[in-house]
Amino acid sequence: MTLFQVYARALKYLAKNKWRVTAVVVANIVLAIITIAEPILFGRIIDAISSGGNVTPVLMLWAGFGVFNTIAYVLVAREADRLAHGRRASLLTEAFGRIISMPLAWHSQRGTSNALHTLLRAAESLFGLWLEFMRTHLATAVALVLLVPTAISMDWRLSLVLLVLSILYWIIGVTVMNRTKEGQASVESHYHTVFSHVSDAISNVSVLHSYNRIEAETKALKNYTKDLLAAQYPVLDWWALASALNRTASTVSMGVILVIGTVLVQQGELRVGDVVAFIGFANLLIGRLDLLRQFATQIFEARAKLEDFFALEDSVEERAEPVDAGELSDVRGEVEFRNVSFGFASTSQGVHNISFTANAGETVAIVGPTGAGKTTLINLLQRVYDPQEGKILIDGTDISKITRKSLRQSIATVFQDAGLLNRSISENIRLGREGATEEDIARAAEAAAATEFIESRLVGYETPVGERGNRLSGGERQRIAIARAILKNAPILVLDEATSALDVETEARVKAAIDRLRQDRTTFIIAHRLSTVRDANKVIFLDNGRIIEMGTYDELSQSGGRFASLLKASGILNDEDEKQPEGPLPQTA
Repeated sequence: MTLFQVYARALKYLAKNKWRVTAVVVANIVLAIITIAEPILFGRIIDAISSGGNVTPVLMLWAGFGVFNTIAYVLVAREADRLAHGRRASLLTEAFGRIISMPLAWHSQRGTSNALHTLLRAAESLFGLWLEFMRTHLATAVALVLLVPTAISMDWRLSLVLLVLSILYWIIGVTVMNRTKEGQASVESHYHTVFSHVSDAISNVSVLHSYNRIEAETKALKNYTKDLLAAQYPVLDWWALASALNRTASTVSMGVILVIGTVLVQQGELRVGDVVAFIGFANLLIGRLDLLRQFATQIFEARAKLEDFFALEDSVEERAEPVDAGELSDVRGEVEFRNVSFGFASTSQGVHNISFTANAGETVAIVGPTGAGKTTLINLLQRVYDPQEGKILIDGTDISKITRKSLRQSIATVFQDAGLLNRSISENIRLGREGATEEDIARAAEAAAATEFIESRLVGYETPVGERGNRLSGGERQRIAIARAILKNAPILVLDEATSALDVETEARVKAAIDRLRQDRTTFIIAHRLSTVRDANKVIFLDNGRIIEMGTYDELSQSGGRFASLLKASGILNDEDEKQPEGPLPQTA
């Protein structure tokens, strides 16, 4: 994107406040015009003094302009500040809502810290551009447009000096921007690296402490910041050179104006007041050109940040759901996978030609070795990913034709990591259903066998759980997650390794709560502990993304297949317990 395209898109975000922004901009333009009048009036004062004329009227008018200009500037700047701050707050909220609503696959691909860093840096850059647009950018452009004809009307010879000065500023600015374009993009890349390292280290601080990695991680960050500065310093050097050249050009121009003006006064072609007024114009022009240079620098430095943010925004728009997407309602819970295939780029992992049906109210266990595709299968059900082939249907409705929101309202998930937010116990349970009463929360906690440990805390349900629930034990975290799922009361339940990290005693208590939760719900259980799938109506054994075996627990345990081998390896099934079933063999792939 060109600088103009970046700037134009940045200003589009002000459209929601266009009338207030317009009023502020118009007021700044008026102030710019008044500013141009001041040197002319000052020149008239000098002429009146030198000729012995009446100075009072012109002096009063000049003073009045000055007072008005000061008061008006303060009021306009105040309104511009409020608008820019308010719009930045709105942008953060709006962008946060769009980003967090993106599919989990999008977040996994882009990286959470990257999206967060992009948003925060872009918000600050946009804030600066909005504020300066309302305060100076347009007013500067108008002032420059008015200064040129006004100066020419006074004396074309002195105006040539100002014109040459303007051209020099332009040449210097373009040259420096071309020289530093790649360097500035590199700077932004290093900023992302630094932020990602800090975010990654802080989110895993317990691991760093355990492995004595504090000094090592700090040293790594120091190296990253060195790389950042190594990329930043050459860019800063170029802009410092540009500033020096601009300052030299403006100083020489002022000297030339004084020399030419002195000669013209001596020849009687100009009055002293005209030269004074023109020097005022020159100072105004130099000031405005400096603002213009700062403006170009500001956009140039913001370009890499904003282009990254615009790409982020565009990717959100591309993943937006179609307006004609339907709503899933009155769900019974019948789930069908029909020839579903999905693969990840640059890897053989995924699922291939998966077909099965889970009747409403049934419990389906999905087992298999690590990397077999169990979690991928469940992610497809929740539309974290969309199938590349085949369909997934709930009650006969293709889930690709409905909104993710309505789909996920019908599914409650209990993860291996309970996924608690750094809020109170009550707030974490209430995530299951917005607007739930305290009585609803208490009933859900009781059903999850969590009431005893919650009420043992000094502030009960208002107890903060800490980051990711680190103030609670593993069993306590899981029971809160189960209470959340109970409160949601969704017809489809997903248990993703919900008890694998628990000790035997805690697992027994959590499993009892899960058994109550499973009643009258279509349930999918992902499990490594095969003992937890004994009560399933259907067991699906996955390997390399394909269904190897499918049937009831008893059928598969007696079939002599892969599932039975795993049961024996786990000590759950003895050789004498294994025998062939009298009925038909279970399905295999």
